[in-house]
Amino acid sequence: MLPPYSEFEKHWSHNQEIVFLNHGSFGSCPAKILEKQTALRTLMESELVKFMTVDLENLYWENKNALANFVNCNANDLVLVRNATMGVNTILHSLQFKEGDEILSHSHAYGACQNTLKYYAEKYKCKLVVADVPFPIKNEEEITEAFLKCVTPKTKFAMVDHITSATGIIFPVEQITKELEARGVEVLVDGAHAPGMVRLDIEKIGASYYTGNCHKWICSPKGSALLHVRKDKHHKISPLQISHYHDLYSGTDKHWSAQFIWPGTEDFTAYLLIKESIELMGNMMGSWDALRQRNRDLCLKARKMLSEKAGTELPAPENMISHLSDILIDIKAELPKSFLHNMPLPRKLLLEDYKIQVPVFIFGNTLPKYYLRIAVQAYNSWEQYEYLGDCIQKIIKLNPRNTN
Repeated sequence: MLPPYSEFEKHWSHNQEIVFLNHGSFGSCPAKILEKQTALRTLMESELVKFMTVDLENLYWENKNALANFVNCNANDLVLVRNATMGVNTILHSLQFKEGDEILSHSHAYGACQNTLKYYAEKYKCKLVVADVPFPIKNEEEITEAFLKCVTPKTKFAMVDHITSATGIIFPVEQITKELEARGVEVLVDGAHAPGMVRLDIEKIGASYYTGNCHKWICSPKGSALLHVRKDKHHKISPLQISHYHDLYSGTDKHWSAQFIWPGTEDFTAYLLIKESIELMGNMMGSWDALRQRNRDLCLKARKMLSEKAGTELPAPENMISHLSDILIDIKAELPKSFLHNMPLPRKLLLEDYKIQVPVFIFGNTLPKYYLRIAVQAYNSWEQYEYLGDCIQKIIKLNPRNTN
């Protein structure tokens, strides 16, 4: 019998035959928000011309203003995009580089975003430099040092994660941004996991560019994310598609961000439920601070128990962890030919034999190792992680460990 979800599962509609411990990959939208999205789509289709030409802009700004307040930035510097990957592509598509320029990334970067950097580095004949951020990791200083030792006079641009997808590490983005921007390096923060997971303050971070998903930890519908461009960088950045609103608000503070509002006919309802998602999640446990604290406390407790059952050391200190964390599964690992088409052994066994949906990543080229990543959202329970720990022990018992 599978362990129960928490009492807050009443807000969601998960398959009860699966232990879902993978909120981090795509998020999970509450049932009430999905119902409102259906109602909004019905309203849209009932009088489509009015919705697109009159209602859309007002609803867009209402949600954008609420989001700007939530992440502390000026709404005129913020636009809505489909996902953080689209945000990264928007920035790289707009910028111009010269042959010989250097673009800086790091070894924990998200695959799709790293591919975007590779594409544009090849296009402009730039050099893509990858800072080797250690893992396991001891402290924040190791991250900052990894970036700074790669900076040269040719470094023009850097992509820095706020919270890494594969390892769940919180990077010291404010410090890294300050150091790099002071050296003339434009910083793009990939904050895919940050909105909702941490108390985000985009103005304080101060990066040239910041992008993050709303559909992950804010739990808005899929296809809702933010892109922030510092005001002094507006002139460099344009939408991937020039919109109907390109000439609207010309000469006003709204002009730059208005260009992103209506790139063409599509379903914009995910954007229009960001405000309600912020309110719903913030009220679930009384406040956003209470929700974040509960999820972080459970994550720290669960990862400690799981590492003990796996017989391995924790790969990062507590101060660098929030709702995501990796646990080393010390069995012999082989690098896959393709990440998308070769399911790592522990993940395959956990899903097929034990009905647990949880990601497993592979790190290390000379001695590849499996790391299981847990994610904690309100609907998850302690019993689910205890069950995961018991299943990990069974898998380790039946498979050989790594040997140096």
